[in-house]
Amino acid sequence: MRLIGMADKKGKTTPVTDRTIFDQKCITCGTWMQRTVKVGRNGIGSFTYFCPECGLSYTVDE
Repeated sequence: MRLIGMADKKGKTTPVTDRTIFDQKCITCGTWMQRTVKVGRNGIGSFTYFCPECGLSYTVDE
């Protein structure tokens, strides 16, 4: 499946990131994971996923 992004103000098309593999239940205990987003000065997003039930966490950089 190919995802097509939207055009920004300058007319550039940015691809849509498919995060469905990450936006899901915890693989350890089945609880829905919480997500936090941090954007650095260079504009790269860092997504941290945390399970409040068992404590599993991981970070994904965009």
